[in-house]
Amino acid sequence: MHTTDTPVEGGLRQQLAPHAAVGALVVAAGAARIAAHVSGDEQQVARWVAGAAFAVAVVAAAQVRRRVFGKKARRRAYAFLAVAGVWLTGVTVAGLSLGAVGLLMAFGYGLSMHWWRQHPVGLIQPKVSRSEYQRLWSENIGCSDGVLPGSRLTSPEPFASGYRFALRLRAGRQHYGMVLDKIRVVRGGLKLRPDQELIVERHPTEAEPTALLTVVTRSPIRGDQDWPGPAAFERDTGCVRLGPFTDGEGVARWKAYTANRLWGGYAQGGTGSGKSRLIESVAMSLAASVSHPTVILYGDGQGGASSPLLMKHADFKARTHEQILAMLEGMHLVMLLRQDENAVEGLEGFTPTTDRPGLLGIIDECHKPLSKMENPALCQRTQYLAATIAREGGKVGVALLLASQSPTLDAFGGAGSSNAEAIRSNLLAGNGVMLRGKDPNAKTVFKVEVDPTSFPPLPGYAYLIDPDPEARSAPFRGYYVSDEQRKVWPSRIVWRSLDAGSAAAWGQSYLHRHELAENALEEARRRIAARRAGVVVQPAPAPQQAAGGDGDALQVFGGASFPSWSQMVAQAQQEARKALREGHHKVLTAIRAGHTGPKAIQDATGYSERQVHNLLGELMEAGEIARGGYGRYEPARAA
Repeated sequence: MHTTDTPVEGGLRQQLAPHAAVGALVVAAGAARIAAHVSGDEQQVARWVAGAAFAVAVVAAAQVRRRVFGKKARRRAYAFLAVAGVWLTGVTVAGLSLGAVGLLMAFGYGLSMHWWRQHPVGLIQPKVSRSEYQRLWSENIGCSDGVLPGSRLTSPEPFASGYRFALRLRAGRQHYGMVLDKIRVVRGGLKLRPDQELIVERHPTEAEPTALLTVVTRSPIRGDQDWPGPAAFERDTGCVRLGPFTDGEGVARWKAYTANRLWGGYAQGGTGSGKSRLIESVAMSLAASVSHPTVILYGDGQGGASSPLLMKHADFKARTHEQILAMLEGMHLVMLLRQDENAVEGLEGFTPTTDRPGLLGIIDECHKPLSKMENPALCQRTQYLAATIAREGGKVGVALLLASQSPTLDAFGGAGSSNAEAIRSNLLAGNGVMLRGKDPNAKTVFKVEVDPTSFPPLPGYAYLIDPDPEARSAPFRGYYVSDEQRKVWPSRIVWRSLDAGSAAAWGQSYLHRHELAENALEEARRRIAARRAGVVVQPAPAPQQAAGGDGDALQVFGGASFPSWSQMVAQAQQEARKALREGHHKVLTAIRAGHTGPKAIQDATGYSERQVHNLLGELMEAGEIARGGYGRYEPARAA
């Protein structure tokens, strides 16, 4: 017969936990004494016990850090672990006696008093211990006509910034998502002021539907939270600290590196939410890391206006939809190279090194290059590459960080697109950050019940979505890269470039990236100068050519000549054509003979799928072929 624990039984278990810990220590001490007697070498056994106790204490301390929120409770838990390790080692040498057991009980139970006060037996609290918030909950929310009838607050725990409670919901009828969905009503029921925070989370130690509810009465994050510099990257965890949680208990983290993998993610927020500054803090933290070398690429759907800092310092810069597509094509080629390396060299996953750094491509305002409306000619290929990299790239150290103001699936290309859903789901498997916005539909993208329209108007205020197990999914205040920091830190950071093999796999658009980026910037300067001078510049005019031009000569405005983007691309293509080999010519001959699909080209040339893919990419870079439709290629110019 299946049974479930009642709240009273759960409370009894919590009450018995310190007794169980003390009993386990006494049993371990007895076992250690027996081992010392059998071996005849008490000092050696004591050393083994001390080492084992230290290892267990480190693991237990990590669990305490994740699962115990109150600073006072955390300090008591750390002290208990220290006492346990010292006592066990001492008893192994000196011997187990009633006096030693009594000493352990005195210290252990003394440190457990706070635990027992916070875990009373049963749901009903004594009248004298009921706080004002418990009374308001009972009268306005948990009452028969409230939004969560039968629910109640128990186990009040004051801390530096407010109060924390166990929220007892009705099993089988209520869950913590319902509280998030009714957060405005709950705030009203508790009569909170606008400057007070309400945090609802899954309870870290108790079974569902019990939740953890925190009322922050004295917010520690009202002021800007300055970026702490490169120290924001945690070498031991591979995470980037995003900023403190709104109750001041711990920090939110962006999962960057785990064993054998680089993770991407998605950030969404409206105008003025602090989205771009948050991205800058992640990018600079990773770029500055010595232990986890990372190359930063940056594309902006708004032409570089979102983050001039990253547009200046990133290794590859993409201002237009075409350049963003070129960035994704290059990342895809690097990904394919590393997949081949893993297969040939027997490598498992990815570990960043100086010779093989991580590759993080950031695309701000991603809804523009991925949109059919904004980018009809290139969106299909852009979506496909983004989906492929998001799905396959992490295991070889190639990842995407996308960001958008769009609160719907339009950020990834629109509803109904399989690529859009693949991009969304794979990015959110890594990281998700939801900032303040004016549209509640954002929660449907993140699949949560949190309403971003209810966030306070604080730049960087965000909600960390579904992080790793045992990590908090709660609101936080993102670090702000101040204007002074923006002047100082980027020049101190050594912004990395790709290793030689990856650069060669990417091809000409990477090798000439600085010239192409400068040319694109110069075109923007020219447009600004022309318009300020009162010259009307048509969206796509036939360029006026300088005398002696060759059909793509310098564009002339007001007597000044500027190199065009297409001229630089043509120069890169010309150099790429010089590097064409026999394999390229065989593929080109097959396409001219009517073998326009990759499979048909494989059959005609005898090359593998990977070889054909690489050769096609290099022929496109050289301007020899172009896409003639989905999955088809055709010659781009006469032989």
